[in-house]
Amino acid sequence: MKYTYNKSELAGLITSSQVIGHNSINEAAETDSVDSFPVLAVSELRSKKLLTASIPPKYGGSNLGLASGTNLALLTILKNIGKGNLVVGRILEGHINAQILINQFGTKKQKKIFAADAFKGKIFGVWNTQADDGTYLSENNQGTYYLNGTKTFATGTDYVTRPLVTAAMKDGSWQMCVVPLDKVNVKSDPAWWNPMGMKASRSFKMTFLESHIPKINLLGSSGNYYQQPGFSSGAARFAAVQLGAAERLLDETKKYLVSLNRTQDPFQRMRLAQMAIAVESGNQWLHAAALRMDYYIERPTQDNGEGFVIYIHMMRTAIEQICTEVMTLCQKCIGARGLNAPYHFERIIRDLSTYLRQPAPDAILQDVGKHILESDVSTDEIWNHNFKKSKK
Repeated sequence: MKYTYNKSELAGLITSSQVIGHNSINEAAETDSVDSFPVLAVSELRSKKLLTASIPPKYGGSNLGLASGTNLALLTILKNIGKGNLVVGRILEGHINAQILINQFGTKKQKKIFAADAFKGKIFGVWNTQADDGTYLSENNQGTYYLNGTKTFATGTDYVTRPLVTAAMKDGSWQMCVVPLDKVNVKSDPAWWNPMGMKASRSFKMTFLESHIPKINLLGSSGNYYQQPGFSSGAARFAAVQLGAAERLLDETKKYLVSLNRTQDPFQRMRLAQMAIAVESGNQWLHAAALRMDYYIERPTQDNGEGFVIYIHMMRTAIEQICTEVMTLCQKCIGARGLNAPYHFERIIRDLSTYLRQPAPDAILQDVGKHILESDVSTDEIWNHNFKKSKK
């Protein structure tokens, strides 16, 4: 099936994301607490159709991230939202992740049901992280499924009502299920979430207690969640959100120096230039990743998938390094005074430092190095030889 999209719709979504990102920074400061949630910005995501954009047009969406040619718009939207509030960016990124998985593995009936839920305002997410007391799915003799156990880092607790949860089956395999939280028995533990940053993401510990899961809510087959390149390529989306915060730090640093008339200092100029170079480098990675996301949608072969995953590993790592550099340079520019209220620097740095701590950073670097060492082409062609040939 060939996916299509409407360019004017995508342009409108990008514009909406810019407005929401610009307007959400004050709410980010006001809701910087584990007891809060950025309700206004998330409501704007809903009213501007960003929560239904990554749904096929057949069910009312815009194919954002589902069709070749839409991924630059997708990453730009996520960056714009992250530029205003990383918590809102995390909510949107998780919601879109779930929508993409539903599109990939859902039946026609499931796509219709879950699209209707999204249009009713339900927020989706992906809850996969767990400790030793993880989740498991059991089936009784009548074919009824029950979810038990615990997930940690359950982003959006009390606001995400349709999380996509992974659970172990009796045979040890992993099954995805879309959990109707408003209809099941579940217990949240807010005391588990006491972080340095991303406080309002409400990433609590959630325990499922014989939660009834209708069969229609089982998504795909066991093992689908970890299927590559989808499992690893999602890193491009959270990296885009993170890059948005780096852009915000650059903008806020410039505004801060101008307001204090410190623009003539050669060292400040030098640091600001370094920040600008780093952010521009991040945007180049974002653009290149979007092209490869489009390319894989057009040509979903195993070889292309392997190269795609490695490229996203590189992009994710590069943006982590870029964000770290921008935070360091920012703090040197603003000094102790800038880390005080009413400036936003301290909170953004806390949020970004926390959000950057994504799993397995060393393992993905090993994968990149292994790919380089085992490739039978020169290093200047490893990433581009198939990609370039496809563009001729």
